[in-house]
Amino acid sequence: MRSNRLVGLGNSVVEEFESALAAGQGVEHAVAVSSGTAAVHLALHALDVGPGDEVIVPAHTFIGSASPVTYLGARPVFADVTPDTHCLDPDSVKSLLTGRTKAIVAVHINGCAADMKALSAVGAAAGVPVIEDMAQALGTGIGGRPVGGFGDLACVSLFEQKVITSGGEGGAVLTNNPAYAERVRRLRSHGEGPIEGRPGLIWAHEVGYNYRLTSVQAAVGLAQHARLGAMVEARRRNAARLSERLVGVDGLELPVEPEGTVHAFWKYVVRVVPAAGRPPAAEIAATLRSRGVPVLLRYPFPLHKQPAFAEHQGVSLPVAERLSQELLALPSHPGLAKGHLDHVADEVRRAVSA
Repeated sequence: MRSNRLVGLGNSVVEEFESALAAGQGVEHAVAVSSGTAAVHLALHALDVGPGDEVIVPAHTFIGSASPVTYLGARPVFADVTPDTHCLDPDSVKSLLTGRTKAIVAVHINGCAADMKALSAVGAAAGVPVIEDMAQALGTGIGGRPVGGFGDLACVSLFEQKVITSGGEGGAVLTNNPAYAERVRRLRSHGEGPIEGRPGLIWAHEVGYNYRLTSVQAAVGLAQHARLGAMVEARRRNAARLSERLVGVDGLELPVEPEGTVHAFWKYVVRVVPAAGRPPAAEIAATLRSRGVPVLLRYPFPLHKQPAFAEHQGVSLPVAERLSQELLALPSHPGLAKGHLDHVADEVRRAVSA
């Protein structure tokens, strides 16, 4: 605040935050932007997604993974997810590829790693770049590496509820491709950049956006990033406590951690298996809320069933549709003590077995 440089190109605090993000995720470049949705928008724009193009997106995710596709005049094509990880299904993606497919958005949902080996192979075979939407997955890893460097670009969210925040809103685009990084940096600030041969002067090389992150937000992000490891460790510890208390509950499927990955557990999501005499997930959620446990259905409306994407409502994606009626997100954030977690587990056990 004392520097009186709160926004602007070459801001040292923003650059320090970008360096910390890049180093933490093991990539060459991080470009800080104003939100996770802005990050997806800029990543797609950097790939020249536009009218007539298609972008494959999972149906089981937040709308911010898909709406930027429409900003650019392209068409989102919704794919199904796997029943265990709830992440993008490589086989579903393969079946939806066409000559118009310009990108694939792979979401590491809830902090669980998507199958990037399979998804990257599908993309590479078709010549289609893959964007990692890691809005929910700072702290997630695959094979000893943090997510963010497996796709062509990756998108971070720093919204107030995410693993870390930059003061309420914020995001970043990660990449190992210097051309993509340069394009995203230009696009986030009205498309402006230096004029070759005329030092100190800039002009708009193309039409861009006002998607800058402020230095105040970056300072908060730096402080939060320094605590990322501890916060993820707390989430994982809380998830383990819930699993320990909920294992063996009839009709309840606990979250999985695919072999060779590290789950950040941004959300601890369980599946209520439908059965005669067992309350449905929505009824269980209502019962738990009435008992003071803040439980919500997890993505109860798949994207292809929502009014914003009405043209897709005839599409059948059975796994995403089934999960929308069966998943519960339980409290597991780092601020919870063992007593809180035990209370949550006891109430869930009681409600599911009612």
